[in-house]
Formats: sequence, structure tokens, C-alpha cells
Amino acid sequence: MSYYYQHASVFASRTVEEFDPQQGLTTAVGTAIALRYQYDGSHDVPESLALLVKDPLAVKLEALVIGVWKDLIEGGDNSSGVVNALVAVADRLPNLKAIFLGDILSEEYEISWILQSDISPVLSAYPNLEWLRVRGGSGLEFSPVEHDNLKYLIIETGGLSEDAIAEICELQLPNLEHLELWLGSDNYGGDSTVEDLQPILEGNLYPKLKYLGLRNAQYTDEIAEAVGRSRIIHQLKTLDLSMGTLGATGAEFICSCAAIKNLDTLNVSENYLNNEHIAKLASLKINLISGHQKEIEAYDEGERYCSVSE
Repeated sequence: MSYYYQHASVFASRTVEEFDPQQGLTTAVGTAIALRYQYDGSHDVPESLALLVKDPLAVKLEALVIGVWKDLIEGGDNSSGVVNALVAVADRLPNLKAIFLGDILSEEYEISWILQSDISPVLSAYPNLEWLRVRGGSGLEFSPVEHDNLKYLIIETGGLSEDAIAEICELQLPNLEHLELWLGSDNYGGDSTVEDLQPILEGNLYPKLKYLGLRNAQYTDEIAEAVGRSRIIHQLKTLDLSMGTLGATGAEFICSCAAIKNLDTLNVSENYLNNEHIAKLASLKINLISGHQKEIEAYDEGERYCSVSE
């Protein structure tokens, strides 16, 4: 089933508007401008970006949404061309605070097919960036970089590799408040284990982290226990374990974990919890998000799956 039904209408608390090269920018502040190839011979993303930065309002632009690029769907090329284009015009976008690279629907290109590249040049080119959201885990890399202003890092994949997680842990992000990783399935490159998450859970990497999302995982029960026993749980306000495989084992541990009660919000939606599990979690007296639980089908022979893989 298609997971993404529509493109982002809001990104980084800003309304998304499609860029029309003929009309130009009508507003920049409080708006995220979307660039995407339209399959009809229109401008590709790098070409649209080159036109956008010539607009007088571009210097005020705060957020960019990058959709599908032509070379991805026609030649299977990764995002390096888009990354290079973003880096090349950085001096023309001095107020850019948010970038979403990969606002691509499954009907355009499945999440596991999206070919990313080294994203760190974007971080280096935009020192004022506060939001970075990337969709697609294939080929995703981060070279070591320090960024003092990034507050939100969101990586959406159907399979996030252990190597990519290690590279994320090498980033120096002292002001990061929101870290969201979609870990995905090992059938689509998600070969991580709970041990790969330990540098995050030790609590030394991100002293200001308040939201931790370890979402869309094949081993959510193990994650729940590891987070509950970790140092980072004591600084978090929100723990997001949604879209995963949380079942009775993980739910029972959460209910017995005193540190969980320090959270403001626990998100366990789209897992494998029954009404009894949810009632026990609700008794913790924290804000619980628990809707859209999945059921194990008879033909799955007891298997549980994360929500997004292919």
C-alpha cells in the first residue's frame, strides 16, 4: 500500500508553495518553496533552483522542499547533482533555515529506490540551517562536519544502514533538539541493531535533545528496553517508537520502567499492541499516542513488520 499520498503541505512550520518560474516568488517569509520535476519537460530541480535564486525575494527565503529530480526517475542518478546545486547557490540564500530533500511520493519513486548521496556539503554550505529532512536511505552518507545551528534532523527511510547511523553519530550537532530516524527493514538496507544506536543512547552526543524518534523499526521491543535503560531517557520530553514492531515484551518493559514516567509524550502508534497493552501504557499518566495499531495476519505466521520498507 502506498504510504505517501500527497506532498508536504507544511514543512518546518511553513506552508509549502510550488515554485512557478514564470510567476516567480510572491512571498518568501513564512513559506517553504517546493522545487520538483513535473514529468512534462519542465525545468529539472537544479535548473529551477538557478532560476529561483535570481528572484529578488530569494535572499529572504527561509525553507526549500526538493521533490523528485529528473535524473532520478530517468537514469537512476543519486542526489549528488541536487546537493551540488544547493551548495553552488548558498550565497544567494543567506536566510535559508530549512531543507527537505526528497519530498517524493511512492507513486513517483518508492522510498527504497530513492538514491541519496553525501548530504554533509549542504550542512557546510548553510550554517544557518535549523531543519534538515531527508527521505531515502539508499546511498545515504554523511561526512564529518560540525553545525552549530541545526535543531531538527529527520531521516526517513525504508532501510537505514548501520554505516549511515555511525556517520550520523559522527556529526557534531551541539544544539540538536529533535532526532528522528526511520530504521526500516533489513530487506531494504536496514541492517542496524540496537548496538548501533548506543552512541545516541549514551546521552553525550546531543546535550539539548528533547525528541528522539527511533521509528519504523524491525526491533522496536529491543529499542524500548535499550532506551529505558539509557542515560538519554532522563533528558527527553518525547520518545517516538511509532511505525514499528512493538509488542507485549516491549510494552511490559515500558510499563515497568520508572524513567519512562519522566516523559511528556510517548508515541507507540502503528505497532502491534492490543487494548490491554494500551490500557497499561495509559496508566503511566503521560501523553500517550497509540492509534492505528497493526494486526498480525495469519499468512504472516507471527511475523511483525515495520510500516515503511519498499
